[in-house]
Amino acid sequence: MIEIVVGVIGAAATLVGMWFGAWLSRRQQRADAAVAEREQRLAQMQALVVAVSEMMTARTLYEETWLSRTTRWRVAGMAVIEFWAAWRVQGGRWESTMAALAPSARVIEGWQRRSIEEAAALAPYAARVAAAGLPLGMADDPELAAAAQKLLDACLENQGEAAVQEAIAGLRTVFYGQDQASSAS
Repeated sequence: MIEIVVGVIGAAATLVGMWFGAWLSRRQQRADAAVAEREQRLAQMQALVVAVSEMMTARTLYEETWLSRTTRWRVAGMAVIEFWAAWRVQGGRWESTMAALAPSARVIEGWQRRSIEEAAALAPYAARVAAAGLPLGMADDPELAAAAQKLLDACLENQGEAAVQEAIAGLRTVFYGQDQASSAS
């Protein structure tokens, strides 16, 4: 009889041990999955911030190169020089004024065409920002998705450096939490 009781207790202990082991295993798997998801979200967030930084740098370079006041004055000066040279070659009379406008118009048209071509070169940067922001924008966490969307909007709508920095700070706050976001900065 004692052998049967010992056998039943042993079988019960084995079943409880197997159940407990399975429970611990599932718990560890869920913890590992949560860590992996957090690491994936961190990588996605970093990819988005890098893409936004690249976009902002490319846009700033474009604006400084093609849209700055210095560039506009330089193009205007070249157009005036072209006009003056053509006007002088054609005799410097009032009648030659219209013909002398053509070279200066070509200078301005060339600047506009090149500026548009360079603006089109920003499209791949915008595409990288959108591609990097898509996984976070579709996240299960609505706060994370909203923060990612705010960063996308700030960057792609060219709301300025301050809006982008604020959106990045908001994304970090959502991801890390209020206390850790300030120490992660």
